[in-house]
Amino acid sequence: MAWDRLVPGTFGDSDLIFAGHPADEDRAFEWLIDLRKREIGWRDARRQLEEYLTSRKASPQHIADQLKRIEPAMKPWLLD
Repeated sequence: MAWDRLVPGTFGDSDLIFAGHPADEDRAFEWLIDLRKREIGWRDARRQLEEYLTSRKASPQHIADQLKRIEPAMKPWLLD
């Protein structure tokens, strides 16, 4: 699965931290709105995040840490 065009902008370019900067946070919120409009669930959103971070050569631990941080903020607002 390819990731949405908004996914890269939700992470810091060098640190790969999700919504770590106000501009990244705005893009993350924009992505959440887009996911809801398209009725995309958490499982698919999570897969996109994992694939993006993997493509950027993030370590498995960094990916797990980011997903642990992202899930409580996004999952309640998405299907499944």
